Amino acid sequence: MAQEADWNQRIARRVGQEVARARQYTTDENGRRMSAQALADRCAELGHPLDRSVIAKLERGIRQSVSVADLLVLAKALDLPPLALVFPVGYEEEVEVLPGRSEHPVTGLRWASGEGVLPEEGPAGKRAHARWLESAIYKIRGFLKGDETVRYNRRAAKGHWVQASSAESPEARRAYEQMAQNADQMVEVQERYLEVNRQRVTVEQGLVVSVPAMYGEVLDPLLSSPGGPRSSW
Repeated sequence: MAQEADWNQRIARRVGQEVARARQYTTDENGRRMSAQALADRCAELGHPLDRSVIAKLERGIRQSVSVADLLVLAKALDLPPLALVFPVGYEEEVEVLPGRSEHPVTGLRWASGEGVLPEEGPAGKRAHARWLESAIYKIRGFLKGDETVRYNRRAAKGHWVQASSAESPEARRAYEQMAQNADQMVEVQERYLEVNRQRVTVEQGLVVSVPAMYGEVLDPLLSSPGGPRSSW
């Protein structure tokens, strides 16, 4: 039990450290750095009140634990991805990802976000990787990446058609039209593949495959605080 309590406190200390760091780069419309009170007010606006004194204790490393609810609302209030408060990519060389086990922040981030596994040595590592490749999240991520590619090529085709319509010469118009047709054909092939993949995953694995609105098109604003630089994921 003592070890669990220590681990909870170490996680809380790390989150508090990153909250304090993020506040340095988060400013209001007047360019003033976000205060602990302003952060508390923002958390309350988001529906999960955190008293200023609670935030101060968290930043000073004396709070015993931090809940998932706290983590999510603090991240939103600071305009950060929640995992940025746990795995400070770009700020630390190593972080404790499990009690007594340290890894590079990127390794921890990929594991926590479902993009990878924690490395193991020997046969255990191979089994873990095999299970990962069979996991639902792996299949869903593959589908989402495919959908993002379709969206990208659809936008590219539209842009080429617009350029063709305003081309200054017949040669330029034909070149843009060819690029647009190639992109359109690629979209058709990719959409057919996605539909087959969706049916296979849905029927064989019983998974629900859906795509969030604007998936893959809102990434950049999530990677930085509007008040200053944050590490790119």
